[in-house]
Formats: sequence, structure tokens, C-alpha cells
Amino acid sequence: MRESMQTIKLVSIVFDALSAMDDREIDLLIQGKATLRVVEKSKNKKAIPLDDTCLDEAISDVSQKLNVAESREDAASLLASINQPRKKDFLLLLAKSCGVRVESRDSIAMIERKLVENVVGSRLDSEAIRKVAF
Repeated sequence: MRESMQTIKLVSIVFDALSAMDDREIDLLIQGKATLRVVEKSKNKKAIPLDDTCLDEAISDVSQKLNVAESREDAASLLASINQPRKKDFLLLLAKSCGVRVESRDSIAMIERKLVENVVGSRLDSEAIRKVAF
């Protein structure tokens, strides 16, 4: 009986996670280009802050990788792999450094989508237009 209750609870959690995903994320899962990840919730909301130098270097590094990403999927994978104590704060700073307009009420997924489209998507679209035009 206990095992079946745990299984039901687990299925419910997975269902909730899938329900929160957009169509693109689900397609990536189906295609095997993405995975679900278990992230432990922190009881202590105050994460250990990175010092400014470390944070600046990390943002610069991710920004450079984002600017040379070959596809939107590569960029999405890069952003999904960020493992910072306060990921949303990190993404907000990254968006600011990339000149991407985001709002503090945007979800992590929304910030990631805006970064992918405004940094990588716009570059790829521009390159495609130039290839067709010439």
C-alpha cells in the first residue's frame, strides 16, 4: 500500500513538471535532445553569494558561449546547464549584460527563452537572411 502511494505521488510530481513545460520543451524531450533533472530544493533561501569577480567571470563566460552557439537548442542546453545557487538572479544579470529586456517577474524558463531568441535566434535569422540575399 505504501509503495503504491509513493508511486502515485511520484507520477503526480512528474505530471506537474510536464504540465509546466511548453511545447518546444516537450518536443525536445520526445526527440531525446533534453532530459528531466531532479534539483534539490534549498531550505535556506539565502544562497552563498558569489563574489563579484567570480560572478562577472561566470556571466562573461556564459555570454560568450551564448554568442557562438550554433543553434537555439545548443543555447537552450547551455542555459539549462547553469548551476548557480540563485539561477534566476544569474539569468537576470546575464540578460542585462546581453542587452535582453526581461522583467524580474519573468520565470526562469521565460528568461531562458528570451535569451535564446534575442541572442542566438536573432543572429541565426540574420545569417539566414544574408545567405538568401546574396
